[in-house]
Amino acid sequence: MNVRGISVLLLLLLTSAKCAKKEVLVVVKDKSVRLRHDKADEFDVSFKSGPENGKAEDSVSWHAAEELIDAIKEFGYITRGPVAIYRDDLASDYAAYWMVEFNSSQYIVVSSGPETGDYLVSSQGRLPSPITQLDTTAEGYGKECIKYLMMTPGGEMMCRDKTGKIVATTAEELIMHGNKTDDDPNFEHAHTEIDKRIMKLADEWKARANEVDIKSIWGKKHITLSTDSNEITTFTEDYVSPGGVVRFPVEDDTVSVKVKYQTENKTQTAEEILQIQKALCQMISSCDVDNDCSIDLSQKKSVLHLSYIELEISKDIAPAFKSRQSVEFELRVQQASGAFIVRHYSLDTTRHRQKRYTQYKSYSSWTYASIPDEGYFPYYWQHKIKRGCYVGCGPVAWAMVFAYYDRRSHMKTATYGTGSQGLYRCGSDGTGGSNSCVAPKYSSSSDSRLKKYIEKIAKILDTWCLFTNGATPAFKMDRIKRFFQARQKSGRPTVHQTNNVWRPWSSDSIASTTRTWLRNGRPVVIGTTEGGIFKWHYPVATKLRSRTRKYRTCYKIVWKKVCFKWHKGTQHQMYTHQGWSGTKTKWRTMSLHYAAIATY
Repeated sequence: MNVRGISVLLLLLLTSAKCAKKEVLVVVKDKSVRLRHDKADEFDVSFKSGPENGKAEDSVSWHAAEELIDAIKEFGYITRGPVAIYRDDLASDYAAYWMVEFNSSQYIVVSSGPETGDYLVSSQGRLPSPITQLDTTAEGYGKECIKYLMMTPGGEMMCRDKTGKIVATTAEELIMHGNKTDDDPNFEHAHTEIDKRIMKLADEWKARANEVDIKSIWGKKHITLSTDSNEITTFTEDYVSPGGVVRFPVEDDTVSVKVKYQTENKTQTAEEILQIQKALCQMISSCDVDNDCSIDLSQKKSVLHLSYIELEISKDIAPAFKSRQSVEFELRVQQASGAFIVRHYSLDTTRHRQKRYTQYKSYSSWTYASIPDEGYFPYYWQHKIKRGCYVGCGPVAWAMVFAYYDRRSHMKTATYGTGSQGLYRCGSDGTGGSNSCVAPKYSSSSDSRLKKYIEKIAKILDTWCLFTNGATPAFKMDRIKRFFQARQKSGRPTVHQTNNVWRPWSSDSIASTTRTWLRNGRPVVIGTTEGGIFKWHYPVATKLRSRTRKYRTCYKIVWKKVCFKWHKGTQHQMYTHQGWSGTKTKWRTMSLHYAAIATY
């Protein structure tokens, strides 16, 4: 850190010590209330919106509402939700996530705010949603889900009944345990084990929070510390450009929304500030210059429970700004309670000389990459073998990869040739006989050939039974190379892996390699942890999506504003086939411990 940064931090420390017992004004990213400085970190930003479940005081947070509004724009109307989801390691009445189902086809789970230490979008995928899966599983046991909880950073969930007992979870190991009766010992044992392990997930949640903090997913809290002699503010400023659109949620009791120019120094006269304020207002749609630069609230739009305003930034730079590099401003949302929401922006006024683009919010729209003809990729899951053990996720993952190559070779021969048609054959175990058989799209309890095919791969990998689960160490995963090379008859078949020893913590380098492989059109067998006893899972990633935000951290000391360099933060997610019963596909964050591909 440079000398300027150290000076700012020293001033912050001195001011904090001086005013520790004073009542101060605290604005946490978006919203402010009066509270004591020593309670600042406990504050939660809330946004009133009727939840489907949970306590009456639950409300969709500002951050969640902002993300859901964008999702509505992309996926269409809401068919279920918002549904509150909690976490056992957070306050019992804090709705840490919200789930919404869209257009009878998609679901999304979003975080409520930085207090979760998680990404903005926790998971997203095709229906049935995790909530529906929990309800269905609980009903099968004659139970009812009353409270939904996020169990692991990997997105696995559970629910409790009115007595507080766990009655369902999306984690496959528990779903597959025992019969659907309360007195079944396997059922009771599985639920007891889950309950014991919940608190042991603390390290994984801490690791996720650290990962999210390093990537500045949420930005910095906006905190103003007031004393008798000075005032220091720290906040994150988001980048906007001419022609962009700023979209943000509003509540039913919103009193006003105002655009406020952020003065640069104490030497600016009141007249100069007023002229700049008016010029800025004229560049923003629905901004009334004659009404203290207020936004016309009649322009508010609503989608079911959620209301929002879109402000269009003019493509034409005001003459007063053409000699400037940027103009900094705030959006201040006043509520009937007296609380207000503050968002900081920096308008890049150099963009009139460059190619323009539209940015709708802090994050850009998602950009996508996928393996070719992803629709040919199969949905397989584990089945029981001897001694009640499951065949293992590693064998299932490789089986799906080879089946994908086989299926596309049969179905688009002109594109892919016939070289992969021997990866799944007509013999009793799928490894011998004619090449004319096409690998199936789905697992089936009656498909003995596919079961034996997966079991053959498990034998090659030396997968062994750990309790009731099939376990395959990372150093044995590349044993599949000879199998692949013997059956892939075109190209130069081989297997690449990022590491042959399981990494205890997620690795950015593994995630980076995985992104490269996905962009090159290769399905990637990845190593993830699903929390506690559900570690060492091997799904397959087939798609990638990314979005960016440009931001910088600023400090304002009385009249002096100090900003650090602009940063480009990127959020990546992968689309995974989990290899569990049902389709079990979803978008999830790229916290990876291992990755491998079979390529030719």
